Formats: sequence, C-alpha cells, structure tokens
Amino acid sequence: MMSGYKLGIVIVVVLVIIGGLVFWLKEHKGLHIGPPTEATAGIRFMQPIGLARTPHAFMPVATGAGAGQLYIAAYQYLIKHAPSRAAMDKIDRDPFANKNPVILHLAAMIEAAARKKVSRRYILFSKTIPAPAIKDVIKSRLEVITTALSDLGEAYLVTKHPHKAKKVFSAVMACGYRLWIHGLLIDVRSSALGAMSGAITGLRQIYSSGKMKNRSVRHDVDRFRRDLRTTTHQWLSKLRVVDTINPVPGDMANIVRHDQDLSWRIAAVNELGYARWNVTSRSQRQAIINLLSQLQHGRNKYLQQAAHNALNLTAADMNQL
Repeated sequence: MMSGYKLGIVIVVVLVIIGGLVFWLKEHKGLHIGPPTEATAGIRFMQPIGLARTPHAFMPVATGAGAGQLYIAAYQYLIKHAPSRAAMDKIDRDPFANKNPVILHLAAMIEAAARKKVSRRYILFSKTIPAPAIKDVIKSRLEVITTALSDLGEAYLVTKHPHKAKKVFSAVMACGYRLWIHGLLIDVRSSALGAMSGAITGLRQIYSSGKMKNRSVRHDVDRFRRDLRTTTHQWLSKLRVVDTINPVPGDMANIVRHDQDLSWRIAAVNELGYARWNVTSRSQRQAIINLLSQLQHGRNKYLQQAAHNALNLTAADMNQL
C-alpha cells in the first residue's frame, strides 16, 4: 500500500498537472484569433479584382522584353534626383513639366518601357517586402513619376502638341497596367489604378477636341474609363476593410488563409503585425504570433518576409506609426 506521504505527493503532482492544463486551456483555448466579420465572410470578397477589359488599345505595340527593368531604372533615377519628400513634391508640382529635365528624362524611360514587354512575374522596387509604415515610400515615388508624366501630357496639350501628349499618356497607361498586373504589393497596385485613371483622362481630352477628335475612339475611351471606375471602387472598398487603424484579427487571418490574391494576403499579414499590439487578450495575441510564425516558415517567400516584418514590429515601432 502507498504511504500517506507518497499519496500526498502524488495528489500534489496531479493537482499541479491539472492546474497547469486548466491554465493552458484558459489562456490558449485553441489559440483562436477570433471570428471574421461579415465584411470578409463571403466567397466573393476573396476573389481577385480585375478589369472588365484591358487597355491594350491605348498602349504602344510592345516587342522584346525588358519593361520591368526600365520601370525599376526610372524609379531609381527618381531616388537619385529627388531623394527627399520635399524634392519629390517639387517635381510633382512643377507647373512647367515640359521644361523640367528630370521629368523629361523619366518620360523617355517610361516611353521606352512601354515599347517593351514584361518578362517577370512581379515588378519589385525593393529586394524584400518593406516593413509596415504609415505612408508607403514606394507608392509615393511611383505616384510622383506617373503624376509628373500626366502633367507633362497636359503641358503638351496646352502648347498644341497632341501627338506628344498621346505618346506620354499611352506610356503612362502601359506603366499603370503593367504595375496593376505585375505589381506585388497593395500600394503599388493602388498607384497603378491612379496612373491608368490619369492616362485615360488625358486620352479623353485628346480624342474629344482638336485635330485628333475621334468619336469612335472616344467611345472606347469612355467604356474603359467606366470599367476602371468600377474596378477602383471595388479595390477601395476592400482596402477600407484591410488597411485600417484597428484591423479585425479574425478578418485578417481569414484573408491570409483564403484570399486568392497574394497582394491582399501580404497586406493582411502586415495588419496582423499591428493587431498583435492592439488586442488585449494574451490568448489572442499568442494566436496571432503562432500564425505569423507558421507563415514565416511557410513555402511562399513573400509571405515569409511579410511575416518576419510583422513579428519584428515592436511596441516602440507602433508608437512611431
């Protein structure tokens, strides 16, 4: 028979084990991140957002390859000649775009890229996925390039050079469409929509008046313009769910697991990095960390990089955002 002393030890050990198990279950409880809201519950939300028709009719004929490299070169050229936000603003707001040597050189590079095809799956402007930030620097630079070129096209229209204007707007359209198709990050593809919008607005002016007035082409321009607005509305509606100050962890996890578009999955991973510091439940925080850790060791290298950034986002970083 077991002595009273040994029995007491066994009872204590059992109680400690049970207590530890109860504590673990209470804290982790399956480590549920939380349920998604109605915003991401539908299958349609997880489907890729596309354009009803392509803008190839408004783009130059492309042969060979190398467009992606030229877009990256133009981006790096802007960094060299406008490294600061103030310098970029100066280019972005120049009222004499057709006399600005930086803008003219960027136009030559973007026009050359428009005559080439894209041979790579993704056009990347940084070697790794950037760390989360309030204002994406890549998006800002791309917007400066395409906005400055749209201003250049407008300047050509004012000075009665519609053919030059058409060349610029067509190149901006090609740039926007390529970034939309081959961009990886949400901010890059958002800037692509803006680029196509500026280009189609400029082309609409060209085919609405003057020597290049053409009702048939104007009709095609208007159709694409309407389609682009629909796509932009869908994109911004989804962006309001994903890019938010207080992301819902259950929604972000739902996107990470089920969205058919890698761009949105990466964006949701970034948002989980924020959510980790916003939740009050230790169990929920640990569930987020566990999911990010799984992604960091997963097969997709872009999700790996995004998860690494999210896991390394500190409370101090959050205070600066």
